[in-house]
Amino acid sequence: MSCPPMKYGLILTELDNLAINNYWRKYSTYLEIGWDVESIKAYLAQKDKILQIASFNTNTVSFSASSRRNRFYDIYNRPDMLDKDVAEPGAVECLVKLADKYDIYIISSRTEDLKEKTLEILKKQGFPLEKIQVYFKETNAILHSYRKDCVLKVKQKNPSGVAVCINPEDASSYESLNYTPVGFTTLKNFDDFNGKISAVFQDWNQLLTSLLAA
Repeated sequence: MSCPPMKYGLILTELDNLAINNYWRKYSTYLEIGWDVESIKAYLAQKDKILQIASFNTNTVSFSASSRRNRFYDIYNRPDMLDKDVAEPGAVECLVKLADKYDIYIISSRTEDLKEKTLEILKKQGFPLEKIQVYFKETNAILHSYRKDCVLKVKQKNPSGVAVCINPEDASSYESLNYTPVGFTTLKNFDDFNGKISAVFQDWNQLLTSLLAA
């Protein structure tokens, strides 16, 4: 009896800003801290600010001290705030279809203490968790080392495949492991990938069409 052909691996190099949209969690966090709605919306509309934590002062709140990062995450990572996460448009439907062709892995930067609640949210949003392996970082682990370890685990199961990258700088590390990097423009603009990743997609439907045709 012949063995079924091995599937390619599909690595999502991040959970947030690729499978999950955390706009409303950030919005609600800033609102609770005391920032006004207009300023929050203006800040979150800037793509280059997505991974940054804002510094601001109002008549009643000072949020510019060095401790603001801890203050932000104390609110941002509360279970009730995680409930505000939603799926990136098209992500659920596309991953359901891609699971027939690829073994899917998500390397999340979220720590293990957020695992249970995050998986609850993913299930609620409709992600096919029975067909997806989601990795979570140990609290004190070094992010770069954690990511490398995850990729090596994936490669043991699927020697080759595709890596969906939101950061152009990630391309070379995946290429060296026989994973073809493709870009996704939630964090960077199309031109930012130029010279580093040749195939770049602006939404999940574009990505789906390409990966099913590969």
